[in-house]
Amino acid sequence: MRKFFLLIGLSIFLATNAYSKTNFYQVTGSISSVEVLKTYTTQKVPRNEQRCSIQRVPVNQDANKFGADNFIGALIGGAIGNQIGDGGGKSGATALGALIGSEVVRNEKENRNQNYVKREVCRNQKVMHTETIEQVSGYRLIIDVDGETISLNSNRSYNPGEFITLTKKVSYSLN
Repeated sequence: MRKFFLLIGLSIFLATNAYSKTNFYQVTGSISSVEVLKTYTTQKVPRNEQRCSIQRVPVNQDANKFGADNFIGALIGGAIGNQIGDGGGKSGATALGALIGSEVVRNEKENRNQNYVKREVCRNQKVMHTETIEQVSGYRLIIDVDGETISLNSNRSYNPGEFITLTKKVSYSLN
């Protein structure tokens, strides 16, 4: 039974193809208008931007830096620690004295620097921006040909009034 339906379907298909004909013609049309077709792409782009804010900063910003005076304080503290320590704890007392001497100088510099001012402080930061890019994707041509107005898309642009050669396909078949 299945073979029977397959045979009938195949004979109908072959019969309709046997009674059809297709012709191709070259025709000339006139461009009446052109529309630019565009696509839009959105993407995120990183940019460096300078961001500024008003902040309280010490008048003497060098107060927190390690300088020669800190080094001298560490030497004096180390010498005192060396005199106090004895035996195996001598090197530990020297190191502890150096740390304490340096810290005493740092605290004194900080106490002398109690004056603050408001200043604009700026930093560079990476900020993401959204950009939309417009691209031409093609052209919609409105063409007058054979007494009709048709619309076709093209990758090439034409000017209104230009003549264009088209291929016209005509198919004939029996019903």
